[in-house]
Amino acid sequence: MDVLSYYLETYEACRKAFLSYKKQLKSKFASFDYECLEIPKDGGELDVYYLGEKKKPAKRLVIMSSGIHGVEGFAGSAFQRRWIEEFLLDNKSPYKLPKNSDFLILHGINAHGFKNFLRVNERNVDLNRNFALKREKLHKKFKNKKYRKIQSFLNPGSEFGNFLFEYIFFILRFLGVVIRFGAKYVLDAAVNGQYEFPKGIYYGGRKPEPVVRVLRKYFKKVLKPYDRILILDFHTGYGAKNGLSLMHNAESGSRTDKNLKKVFGDFGLLLNEGEEDFYRTSGDFTDFFGKILAKEKDLFPITVELGTFGNLNVMGAIRGSFLMISENRIRFHGSRSESEADKVREEFKQMFYPNREDWRLAAMDHVFGIVPEAITRFSKL
Repeated sequence: MDVLSYYLETYEACRKAFLSYKKQLKSKFASFDYECLEIPKDGGELDVYYLGEKKKPAKRLVIMSSGIHGVEGFAGSAFQRRWIEEFLLDNKSPYKLPKNSDFLILHGINAHGFKNFLRVNERNVDLNRNFALKREKLHKKFKNKKYRKIQSFLNPGSEFGNFLFEYIFFILRFLGVVIRFGAKYVLDAAVNGQYEFPKGIYYGGRKPEPVVRVLRKYFKKVLKPYDRILILDFHTGYGAKNGLSLMHNAESGSRTDKNLKKVFGDFGLLLNEGEEDFYRTSGDFTDFFGKILAKEKDLFPITVELGTFGNLNVMGAIRGSFLMISENRIRFHGSRSESEADKVREEFKQMFYPNREDWRLAAMDHVFGIVPEAITRFSKL
């Protein structure tokens, strides 16, 4: 099958294709369960496959998740469906599926963002800044003073105007802020997550979102039998053009850090805050497992990030920041011209789900050059 055919253009098409494997998976695997998790407060539905070679749970589990940042779910869905079709179901595949590992595949965690080509959910919450354990208001625990200091730049309060004019003006403002505070300061202020400005970018919410509460309950039930858990969370946007980054938040020298080195060490990792281009997030999905599971479990949580247009250089960072801020600005403050707003929306979509054939082929090559081998290594530990 042509790998480009796995890339689909609507949420509905992705979901239909994902659900089409139910009968085949049920007939092939001794243990199989499909659940449609209903997310309260307009959170949509989250489809989950849970399967294994044996009727009883194995000691190892591989989790594949997509769509935490809604629009990024298109690529994540494509990777998941290729994994199912070519590695789980194809009896002629040269890949030997580990017999000692079960699989949990979560499709479209942020259904609203997925449907509407947004990163955020229906309340403008960036879910990958919302996965925290406790139910208290998160902004009391996580203060982002840097964001607060430059929030007028990050959250313009006026309607959007002409695309070209806005972009030129943004470049001047961006350079002014960077000269005053430094590039790393601006990066940390924006992407680390903030919990005080509900209409701002990278807003982590005031309390755990409904999908977080649903998944906390679900994971505590389903993950209990497993000693070792590999988490592969698919994302797009950040990194070198057409490149791959493997990212995690584990502290250097920690048990989780050592686990990840065993599986991914020679692939290349952004290991800690000392690494160039690394940014740490709060409320990250991959950190969630360490907070809800028993300490004796071995965790291998990794964010698989596929770079799109390249945002590690100055111009790439400016373009990415402009699109993030402008898309958010248009949703909350409107645009003088719908055609100018459409330009922003289309470029924003391309930033996370490019229609370029070179990117789509490179993304598949990167993911399937690493994921099957990583799972094999994990199964042998």
